[in-house]
Amino acid sequence: MKFVIEYPIVSDQDGSWLRPDNIVTFAQEAESAGVGALALTDHPAPSRKWLEHGGHETLDPFAGLAFLAAATRQLRVMTLLTVVPYRNPLLLCKSMTTVDVLSGGRATFVLGTGYLRSEFAALGVEFAERNELFDEAVEVLLRVWSGEVASFDGRHFAAVEQIMTPRPVQQPHPPLWLGGNAEVVRDRVARWGQGWAPLLGDPALVRTSRTRPISTERELASMIRDLGDRLAANGRSRTEVDILTGGTGPRLDPSAGAQQQVDAFARLAEIGVTWTHLPLDRSSFGAAIDSLRRFRAEILPELPAPATPGSGHPPD
Repeated sequence: MKFVIEYPIVSDQDGSWLRPDNIVTFAQEAESAGVGALALTDHPAPSRKWLEHGGHETLDPFAGLAFLAAATRQLRVMTLLTVVPYRNPLLLCKSMTTVDVLSGGRATFVLGTGYLRSEFAALGVEFAERNELFDEAVEVLLRVWSGEVASFDGRHFAAVEQIMTPRPVQQPHPPLWLGGNAEVVRDRVARWGQGWAPLLGDPALVRTSRTRPISTERELASMIRDLGDRLAANGRSRTEVDILTGGTGPRLDPSAGAQQQVDAFARLAEIGVTWTHLPLDRSSFGAAIDSLRRFRAEILPELPAPATPGSGHPPD
């Protein structure tokens, strides 16, 4: 099992979370604690209504991840997730490639189609086209990263012999995971994805995200088996794909006992989850640092190590 933390972007609490020195400290403490990745999400133009009903602040994920990468040496940096239709595919490719280069090949990109109609409207992107725009963008990304000169007649752009240099450090491209619970997401993972990040937990958030709910770990296990079948139909194995998610109940309290946390992680690993969210006390910056140190001292030593570096997948 590997662990990811979505870095909290919080303007209050005296601005502690946004001080550059504190961000560096947090990233380095997370790396020392054995956290596998730090993540940032993608909401360039959220509405006030969304923010007042459970939404959250964000930084630009690509600039933020480059900053986190500069402060660390082994920690992976991850978008969780990137809303693909918001950007021209070539601009998106440049941003993603830049993060991979500046991190020395430590970038992972979880991709999604998006769900906030008001944000699509504010950015001038047609919400009804989001799936077509997503599939087109992925086609462009893979073509450009292959080293081809990109000529592409897109829905809203025309590329004529465009090239992308420098190329990403990770070849043929950084890992591309997909976020969401819908059948079309699992089909995309089965065809070309390297990871799946289903959304579990708060039913209200699941409804807002316009994706089907996953209510129990049994249901999650069934969907993971379904993903394995879809992979096999595409000549692939489940060992090729990471699965990132937390439990189906409320997020595990970071004050829970070490054995309770270890048991919760073991249940997820048993059904095929390879990455999960690390419980973190977000009540203050100092409390979060204490959570990381407690994880390193009390919980990490009780966890089994992954079978091989970069793996930890269950057998088929």
